[in-house]
Amino acid sequence: MSRLLALTSAAALCLFCAACNGGDEDDDTPQGQLKDTRSNVTGTHPVMMTMRIPGVPEEPEPFATTLTLTEEASSRDGLRISFLLFDCDLTGTMTGESTFKVNPGTCVFSFPAEGVEDACAVTLDLNGGSGGRDSAQAKVNATFNGIYTLGCEGEGMPITTPVTVEVVGS
Repeated sequence: MSRLLALTSAAALCLFCAACNGGDEDDDTPQGQLKDTRSNVTGTHPVMMTMRIPGVPEEPEPFATTLTLTEEASSRDGLRISFLLFDCDLTGTMTGESTFKVNPGTCVFSFPAEGVEDACAVTLDLNGGSGGRDSAQAKVNATFNGIYTLGCEGEGMPITTPVTVEVVGS
């Protein structure tokens, strides 16, 4: 008789927990559906970009640019990532409330201009990275790793080296 009472009590407890969704009243998000937090990082952000080459002790001079993060329409957590003056095919994925990972991609900067004699191009073949902001008021920062290639017409070209690109909100 006590076994039947224990089984009945266990079944009633399971039914009660299932009815109240396990006691998680604060989360309105249906299970399996991610909350869209991209607006915490999207926008056009003035940044200072530094390109560090492993093994070179000299601290490189950062330069001002703009980092633009936009929502990718085809997903709830996808981002498009671009820099002023660079032609980029970078994408990212939100990993938290205000953090993201960067997927592999490429950014190209041509100078002085296409079609002009002695034109050069800087290519960043990025194999990934991460970024975000520490709080709603903080500036967006990111770090990328990859290969830097300087290609110009002439002997001794192209020049290729590993690079770490740091972007700090300004």
